[in-house]
Amino acid sequence: MSGSPAKIGLLVPLHAKAEQVGAVADFLNVGYSLMTGNQEPETLQWLAVRYEGQPVYAIFDTFAAESGRKAHVDGKVADALRANASTLLTQGPDIAGAHVDILASKVKPTGNESDVRKGLRVGVRVLLEAKPGKAAEVREFLKSALPLVEAEEDTPLWYAIEFPGTNRFGIIDFFPSEAGRGLHLNGAVAKALFGKAEELLEGSPEVVMTEVLGATLQ
Repeated sequence: MSGSPAKIGLLVPLHAKAEQVGAVADFLNVGYSLMTGNQEPETLQWLAVRYEGQPVYAIFDTFAAESGRKAHVDGKVADALRANASTLLTQGPDIAGAHVDILASKVKPTGNESDVRKGLRVGVRVLLEAKPGKAAEVREFLKSALPLVEAEEDTPLWYAIEFPGTNRFGIIDFFPSEAGRGLHLNGAVAKALFGKAEELLEGSPEVVMTEVLGATLQ
């Protein structure tokens, strides 16, 4: 794993046309091949996922610096995505709106470097909107959750994110098994988050279960 911590990232949802759901999955497999072999040395982690029960996919990737994010946005995967978007997707990817700051993260080696998914099988994507005047408290809450996540043996990848310039935040995490995901969803972080929801958040957290299709981890 890279010694540089992730500071920023991209979370890019991909809304597949009904007749192109399988083709989007195939495209992400090609994207994975373009990410292997250290072709983007400044991309620390790259994960392609499918939102369970929806014709929606997403790419989540992380970087230590803006130079890495720019290189990725100008790179082969992004070029291929832009070239195929009108055929595969109901709407073009919103790259500008996909920028995130990483408030805290846990990245633990999985020991499955030869596996396309690096030993990761499932995940969770949670979006949160802070009430007016509560963004700072939400930000600090997410940062303070890291020690609790560090204690979860079956949570190898966990990120707390913020969409800069907005009141929107999120949690993205990945697990080697459904059992690990279940333990996390019933664990201390989830209980604390839902316990604070009425005080800090506009509405309930938006929770989506994901399936990991491919991953590269530095």
